Amino acid sequence: MDQSVNQEILAKRNQIPNWVFMVFVAIAVVGAGAFVINARGENAEEVWQLFLVNFLFWTGVAQGGLVFSCILRITNARWGRGLLRISEGFASFTIVSFVLLLVLFIGQEFVLPYAHHHYHSPKDIWLNMNFVMARNVIGFAGLLVLNYFYLKTSIRQDLDGRENIVKLKKLAPAVIGVYVLVFSLFAWDFMMSLDPHWFSTLFGPYYFMGSLIAAIGATIILSVPIKRYLGLDEYLSLHHYWDMGKILQGFSLFWVYLMFSQLLTIWYANMPEETGFVIKRVVDEPFRSFAWAILTCCFIFPFVSLLPRTHKIVTPIAVFIATVSFSGLWMDKFLLIIPSLTSELVFSINHFLITLGFLAGFVATFLMFVNRFPVIPFGDPYFDGKSKGGGH
Repeated sequence: MDQSVNQEILAKRNQIPNWVFMVFVAIAVVGAGAFVINARGENAEEVWQLFLVNFLFWTGVAQGGLVFSCILRITNARWGRGLLRISEGFASFTIVSFVLLLVLFIGQEFVLPYAHHHYHSPKDIWLNMNFVMARNVIGFAGLLVLNYFYLKTSIRQDLDGRENIVKLKKLAPAVIGVYVLVFSLFAWDFMMSLDPHWFSTLFGPYYFMGSLIAAIGATIILSVPIKRYLGLDEYLSLHHYWDMGKILQGFSLFWVYLMFSQLLTIWYANMPEETGFVIKRVVDEPFRSFAWAILTCCFIFPFVSLLPRTHKIVTPIAVFIATVSFSGLWMDKFLLIIPSLTSELVFSINHFLITLGFLAGFVATFLMFVNRFPVIPFGDPYFDGKSKGGGH
């Protein structure tokens, strides 16, 4: 790789001003304050439920970004090398997520019904709270260790000039494998088991694949302002966004396939113990309209709107489509969790502040990562240098 390219990319570190971080940190503190103030008051159930929704969504996006990087490594995908470090930056939020996981267990009485209402056997054995806490904390901690070694090896290729592609190819499948296991546990323990009668063998894949799709959307959304502010037009071209648009479109189809597959088995097997979960969300109001909004945002709109090539390469349009999909996936987590805990669909200032706090915290940790480490992985042997396809 041309040394001038290396020096140019290294010079782009520490260019994001501190006041930008402080703004996002301040917003995160406001959101945290809204949660803490209401965590034991009259609105305790409401804020804890929203905490659970945001924990599962933003943790999924954070880890999904690193998994996307692992996929690029395993497949030797040269086309996506320019976006690889941006998606890796999402994983910086997983440290915060680990703390939030511990906080979640403090409010178990508000969001985990099996913590105080025993389910029938054998669910009682699986949902013993000590067992639930142990497997999720230990599993997530193990995943964070793998994240650390993967990121350390990836970044050292740039900073130390050590080419560790073989080690990365060994770590990448391990990260993905543990991700599938741990996030399946999250899906079973923190979403599926909120309803004692609901179970689905596809629920784990539905959650961790949805998280990966959200991370792909977030990569599109955040890479555009980073590209413009740091002057990365020569490294992130129209071809990158064309390919990312195709991936988002394809995974939108896969998302609706996973959703339909779960509904189809309930329908043809005629399982009354499970139909209540579905009916409450897709037939009964106020959740029925919400469910149609999710289907539109996560599948209908991105699939149709990404058909023209222009919509993939005009970055404002691509960002808007990714934002709609991203928002729909957040609403999807909301719809999976809230009806199991309450029959009302209520939105208040707490919902806005807490969700905004999670968003600000995620962006703040991401910007800290981007500001400290090379935003383009120039030390990667599959990185081809400056793009020849145009960057505008």
